[in-house]
Amino acid sequence: MPVSSFGKPIAGNSLTTHKLGERPWERPPELNSIEEVVPYYMKRLANQDVLDDIMVALESGIPLKPLVETLYTSQVMRGIHSLDMGILVAPALTEFLAAVADDYEVKYKYSNKDPKQAKTEKEKARVSLLLQAAIDKAEKPDEGTGLLTEMLNYMENKMPPTEEAMQVAPEEAMPAEAEPVPEAEVPQPTEVQPAGRGLMSRM
Repeated sequence: MPVSSFGKPIAGNSLTTHKLGERPWERPPELNSIEEVVPYYMKRLANQDVLDDIMVALESGIPLKPLVETLYTSQVMRGIHSLDMGILVAPALTEFLAAVADDYEVKYKYSNKDPKQAKTEKEKARVSLLLQAAIDKAEKPDEGTGLLTEMLNYMENKMPPTEEAMQVAPEEAMPAEAEPVPEAEVPQPTEVQPAGRGLMSRM
């Protein structure tokens, strides 16, 4: 069934559904300097009920950085200050809440990002790129390119090693020398009878 495009809103429709300045963020902000914005937040955060709720949020696992970003963005939407002012006061708000969390003995983290993991992923991507370039540079596939391809697949997690293989001790990695099996214990092959045929079929 063909879909009609005539029922869709026209370009720029969102700019004509309300009068200019009707929404708070479209008006000039109430506070226009750091000297005004910082005391505004300090006064609001000095409320004990507000601090208690923020500490509960931090204790539940919300990092400081997204919490502060949500805090100042919500005030931008209310028309209190501009986004630029929010970005400028964010470090002060983060340090203030971190100090309060330390005083409350609340464990917190600044961000969900792990710098060590990011560095590892970056190095991994670089090695994968170099391996792919070496494979593409080869004139024809051979044993060397095959090995490089295996390495590339491992780097891209296409062939992850099993946990059992990772846990094998070095001395256990070498195959033990097989002990000779006594002749009496060697199983003798048995003749398999065709299905549906008895002993009389041999005569």
